[in-house]
Amino acid sequence: LEFITKTDTWIHTHISELYNPILNKTVIFITTLGNMSSAVAISVILVSYLVYKKYFKDALFYTLAIVGSAALMFTIKNIISRPRPVHHLIEASGYSFPSGHATISATIAFSVYHIFKYRTKYTNLLLASCVMWAVAISFSRVYLNVHYLSDVVGGIGLGLFWSSLVTLIFRKSLDR
Repeated sequence: LEFITKTDTWIHTHISELYNPILNKTVIFITTLGNMSSAVAISVILVSYLVYKKYFKDALFYTLAIVGSAALMFTIKNIISRPRPVHHLIEASGYSFPSGHATISATIAFSVYHIFKYRTKYTNLLLASCVMWAVAISFSRVYLNVHYLSDVVGGIGLGLFWSSLVTLIFRKSLDR
């Protein structure tokens, strides 16, 4: 635990050394791709597409993954009540652990990969895109100093845990 705290503090103290106007604007744009309104828009478009294609089980899977992940994340945030780092590059409210952006982007990435991995011949590209999506959004939160590294690692872990659990439940229910 001491190592995690020291690492969080060191990164928080030194991340501003990377700041420059072009990178700042780029990272602020990336972080908006992971905010709640973007996640809702992505989810509505994806679920609409899945329903249109009559992939009803995938639409239900995705919905349960996103809604459950968000509910779990908000519950944990309020139980732990970790304050955000000070001196952020943008305004952020609420508690810090786990990162909501990291949780939801990891859930979206894992779920999209799970849904489409057998529907494309570009599986490696799909996987790389999904991983880069979650990592870029998670990094943006640390760069902007609105989260500690452990917040985004916890968020990614939570998103992967929940979507994996939903995946296992769906696989088990389909085996019957």
